[in-house]
Amino acid sequence: MLKSGTLITVKREADEKKNAVYHGPRFDVYAEDEHGTIYDLEMQNQNHHDIEKRMTIYQGKLETQALYAGQSFSERRQTVILFLCDHDVYNLNQVHYQLIPQLVGHPEILIDNGETNVIVNLKGNASRQATLNQEMLTYFNDGTVTGKFSAALEQAVREVKNDAKKEENYMTIEEYAARQSAYARKEGREEERMETIKGLVKLNFTKEQVIDFLIQNLNLNQQEASQAYNQAMATA
Repeated sequence: MLKSGTLITVKREADEKKNAVYHGPRFDVYAEDEHGTIYDLEMQNQNHHDIEKRMTIYQGKLETQALYAGQSFSERRQTVILFLCDHDVYNLNQVHYQLIPQLVGHPEILIDNGETNVIVNLKGNASRQATLNQEMLTYFNDGTVTGKFSAALEQAVREVKNDAKKEENYMTIEEYAARQSAYARKEGREEERMETIKGLVKLNFTKEQVIDFLIQNLNLNQQEASQAYNQAMATA
């Protein structure tokens, strides 16, 4: 999945929230290795269906440190976002998913933009993976140390926990409440939208009429309205 290197800088909960207007991420673990590669490791225990968009924001912050003034673009440092999820984001029973940019119309041509985005499914079938990945998945699933790599992870986690006890939690209660409220509003809007669609169908609206209603009254575009209709009908 990823080539291992020696980490020379590790920071826990690196705070990039410098702006009161625009959203800034809080890196769970920020690290750099001897090759200059920059890493962000994130733990995700809930599926809010926005992980790809989150990755782009985190990559944006890493990219500001990937190139020094006066350097050519070819010297851009590699940036890696690694999300460890206790759920299968895409329900394909794979242990990990790597998101890569492709040339439209030519999927065989991969674009190397210096970014690596990987989602690890901690509930996936570890038997399919190399020994090192199996060891990592076993550790993150049940905390069992099975080798040198997981022993090093255990020590790192212990140090982070001990360090965290000395200071306040990094995400304030207000920030956490605001984020949860945003998710709740989004889920509420979607639920209300589903009921609206089902109600229109009961009134004998055709699919085209429902989609037109959503576009005109709920400010959705054609694709969003069509997807909303299909989702509602799938749960009808």
